[in-house]
This record gives sequence, C-alpha cells and structure tokens, in this order.
Amino acid sequence: MAEKPRRASLADSLRRWIPRQSILGRILFPLIEERRSLPAVLTWLGIGIVIVFVFIAIASPLLAPWDPYAFVDGPDVPPWTNAPVLANSTYFSFSPTPWMNMTAGQAIDGRDATSRGINDTVVVSSFLLRVFRDAVTNVSYVILLDGRATTPGHYLGVEWSADGGATWSPRTAIRTFNQFVRVDLTPLRSWNLASVEPGRFSLRFTHLADTNTAGQVALNYAAFHVVWLSFWHLMGTDPVGRDVFSRVLVGTGTSLQIMAIGVFAALLVGFPLGLFSGYTGGRIDKVLVLVMDSLYAFPGLLLAGLIAVLIGKGVVNIGLAVTVIYIPLYFRATRSHVLSAREELYVEAARALGAKPGRILWRYIAYNVLVAIPVIFSLSAADAVLTAAGLSYLGLGVQAPTADWGLDLSAAASRISVGIWWSSFFPGLVIVILTIGLSFLGEGLNDIVNPVLRRERS
Repeated sequence: MAEKPRRASLADSLRRWIPRQSILGRILFPLIEERRSLPAVLTWLGIGIVIVFVFIAIASPLLAPWDPYAFVDGPDVPPWTNAPVLANSTYFSFSPTPWMNMTAGQAIDGRDATSRGINDTVVVSSFLLRVFRDAVTNVSYVILLDGRATTPGHYLGVEWSADGGATWSPRTAIRTFNQFVRVDLTPLRSWNLASVEPGRFSLRFTHLADTNTAGQVALNYAAFHVVWLSFWHLMGTDPVGRDVFSRVLVGTGTSLQIMAIGVFAALLVGFPLGLFSGYTGGRIDKVLVLVMDSLYAFPGLLLAGLIAVLIGKGVVNIGLAVTVIYIPLYFRATRSHVLSAREELYVEAARALGAKPGRILWRYIAYNVLVAIPVIFSLSAADAVLTAAGLSYLGLGVQAPTADWGLDLSAAASRISVGIWWSSFFPGLVIVILTIGLSFLGEGLNDIVNPVLRRERS
C-alpha cells in the first residue's frame, strides 16, 4: 500500500521564501518549530499585543467615539452608567435697574446686591450652564439673602421665565435669611435642553416689604441649578469632561510615536558606533566606551528630563530625549557581540582572502550581530514607554491638551483620594499592558535566539 505523502508544515513552506540562515529566518523558524514552548508562547503573545496597539494607533480617529479634545459631557462621569450631573451657574447679565452692585450677587464673597426702593425690580439672565444631553431630571434656583444687611419686614419676590422673558411665573416670596433657599421648578413644566440653554432662563427680583417703611434688601447670591443624566461612557470622563476612552485610543499614537523615535534613533546611532568601536579598538574605542558608560551611569528618567528641559516639549523632542538613554544600551550590546565575533574563523578567513575592513565589518560581523538587536529593541521599547509616560507625568513631556497616557494620568492622579479612580486607572492600565507585551516579546526572543539558553532548555 502506497504511503501517503507527508503534509508540508508551515516551516517547510516558509523555507522556499526565507533562507533559514538569514536574520529573519534565524528568529522566525525557531519560533515556529518551538511554538509550544514557554518562550515562543510569550513571544507570540507579545507580538499580538504590539500588533493590537499599532492597529489602535492607526485606526484611533475612526475608533474613538468622541472628540478626545472636546468637553463632551460632565466632569468625572463614572464608567458604564448614565450618571446624574449637576450643572449650576450664577447670572452674568442683568437689566437696567435701581438695584445697586448687581455684580456682587454673582459670588458668595460677603458683598451684596442691594435695593433701597420698594417694588424695584431687576431681571438677571445668562446662566451659563454646561448641559450636553437632553435628559434634564431636576431644575431649581437658589437664593441667599443677607439678613444682617436686610431691613426687618423687607423680603424678596422672585419670578422665573424659561422663554427668554416672554412669560413669567407667579411670584414666590423669599423671607429666609443667611441660608440657601432652593426652589424646585421640576414639576411646574416640561424641561429639556432647549429650555435651560443660556439666554432662555431668567429670574426677576422684586424688592417687597410688609409695610411702606423705608429699608433695603440684600441679595448675597443667586444661581440656577440643573441636574441632567450624562451620556454612557466606557471609561468615564476626566476632570474636565473629556471622554477617557477616546483619549486612551488617541494617546496610543502619541506613546508609540515617542517610543518609535526614541528606540529607532538610538539604534541608528548606537549600533554603528558599537560596530566601529568594537572592531577597531584602540584609543577611539576607549573614548567611546568612557562616554557611553558615563551616559549609562545616569538614571534614565533624570537624564531624559534634563534633555527635555533643554530642547523643549513635543512628541519629536521627547522622542529625541528618550533616544539619548538607549544609545549606550545599543552601543554596549553591539560592541560586546563584535568583540567575540571578530575573532571567529569566518572573519579570519575573510581577512586572509583580502576582504576590506568595511566589508568584513558590515557583511560578516554586522550580519551576525543584528540577530540580537530585536531582543534589545523590544526591551528598550518597553522601557521607553514607561520613560515617556514618566516625563509627561512630571510635566516634562508633551503639552496639554495632547492626548497622552502619562499626561492624563498626571492630571487625574490627585482625584483618586476622593474616589474618582477611572480617569487615572485606564491610562495606567494601557501603559502596563503595552509594557508587558513588549517585555514578553523581548524575553521570549532572547530565549529563542540565544543559542546558549536554547541548549540549556534542551
């Protein structure tokens, strides 16, 4: 009976297109062949996390449900709920009137708007409320009269209008002093967004008295209160009313840009310097090693913060500040590999055949050293994400209102103590997830690519 032909594996199919001894092949084939080992699982998991974040960074303008820079709802709205939001405002305009010091009634600061003539009236309006949704649940106005400056027997009559002053309600007498009086208007009509928008609601104050004796009424404060139900937000809103989920999505691009600038620029500088220094040796090597060791001795965040102060804020500048941290890392790792590779037999053979130093360096040594770079790249990228977030948290990173995880974390950190956890938790969570993914990728690749560790596992 004829034997069935063996089904070609994925590795067999890839060998037609990718040489096993190429840089990509030396990483890809062990990943496929050892796909059930722990290092391979970690590597594939890290690759998946990185791909998801790259996709989010590219597609964030389409994925974000709200404008990440706009005030789209009430501040500090919890996630997964339509929360009641209190919008309140005092008046910002008033009609010509015999009343005096009307601006004093706009704040509780010990000064009063006063009337000394019985039946004197004033209309106050322009209550600048922030109401974003047509789901008004409660409407009221609040009055505070100063009893020390009000003559006994004198009081305040209040009428309200929700149509810009075309019609007025019956008059309500306010006789309580030195404490807030809240008058609920909710059951008196149907309220919606249009009826509470600036310019629609007005209050009319009238100086009244039980007798016709002279005296005054002192208004310390007047305000308009509206309670409305917020929109539903997956991650809530931040302290100024921006959607946290949208800012997390758009902030992915900011963090990845800084990370990419930092590690790619460090690779482009540190790798050639490490090759040259390790291969040539001598005084140049000693000077470069001294400089790189000096930079490496500085705490990374401190060094990046110092450079950021010197060159300024912004995505590109912060990326360049992060670059300086990782140049010594690439230099040291590359030089270490070159020192061992330059003594190999294939390098000696190339010299014996008359190959020029530049060809030996780039064609033979660099080719074999490059296989270790993805490991360093992944681990430095994970650290770069944390460094960029740390700089923004300290106020040395990107400028507000740029969507950035570290910046949003810093802005909301002070509110954790009052129970508002979501606006800082979610930016911090995505920082942790991306860092873990890059760390998985780097550690898994290290075990896969490093032949010594592979032999120890086997």
